[in-house]
Amino acid sequence: MKRINLLPMLVLLCSILTACGDNISEEAARKTVIAMDTAITLTAYGKNSGIALAEAENEIYRLDTKMSRSNENGEIYTLNTNKNAEASDETAFVINTALDISKSTNGAFDITVAPIMDLWGFFGHSYRVPSEAELKEQLIKVNYKNIELKDNIVSLKDNSTLDLGGIAKGYASDRVKEIFNKYNIEAGLISFGSAIQAIGTKPDGSKWRIGITDPQNKDSHIARLDISDKCIATSGSYEQVFEENGQIYHHIINPSTGYPANSGLAAVSVISGNAAIADALSTALFVMGLDDAIDCWKSRNDFEMILITDDNTVYYTAALENSIEILKDTKYNKIKLQQ
Repeated sequence: MKRINLLPMLVLLCSILTACGDNISEEAARKTVIAMDTAITLTAYGKNSGIALAEAENEIYRLDTKMSRSNENGEIYTLNTNKNAEASDETAFVINTALDISKSTNGAFDITVAPIMDLWGFFGHSYRVPSEAELKEQLIKVNYKNIELKDNIVSLKDNSTLDLGGIAKGYASDRVKEIFNKYNIEAGLISFGSAIQAIGTKPDGSKWRIGITDPQNKDSHIARLDISDKCIATSGSYEQVFEENGQIYHHIINPSTGYPANSGLAAVSVISGNAAIADALSTALFVMGLDDAIDCWKSRNDFEMILITDDNTVYYTAALENSIEILKDTKYNKIKLQQ
């Protein structure tokens, strides 16, 4: 079993539950699920919350198996082994969504990056810095254009392999949301660690308040964001790191170079009604950097974002003006982005 760093997730969860605890009259039902290499926390309010959480837990386990590239019982494992096989409608949908993100970000998001993640040891948490020769050999396999999807038949060229780690959690969050809707859960939170989905508003009618992590101190926040019926997904250089010879390396790989992205961004949060899109875009925008991320936001026009740069500036889209609060005890400047 992979090792899971629970501390950042628990800090985030505690901050959310503390913020959500004010003036709530209904009792919350909560469940923690260990799956998809993370601690997933589900919170629901309402008379059907117990059965909704139970069904959601089973769904998460099902998707964990199905979308895993290391589980021999999973569909992604089968597709990677056969290189040419039929996918279920569900898996084809997730792959197609990933490919759409890849195309709109010029390959900054790429679900064929698996061999590079393996070289760096991020997949198994056995960290190392690969050689130039190793990266060159494996980069041949990294190109979303190596994936052909037609009538649910998935063909993988140049010995490419699929890794849905950058989008599967978001998709699972969307599925849990559908289950909550099925049982008329009008207030709740779905947290996959770096992706948090707010269901409706809090029982008292106010929005959910989510803390935005300070990239320079992951145990504190630089801002707070109020949301309802949205997902906020964050990718940051602080999430999974290791040090070698005095150099810090993080897990967000630039698919074109094979190295951790050095884009001038320290963290990216994407806010969307679709968690799968938010999940994938947060990674892509981090790789792209400030200017290209802004261009992508303007061209897609289906999400909002918060960009935190290495030089301590917070850029946020104008639609978030009344929802975001930069904490006064931080050293970050803020700049509002207009369409």
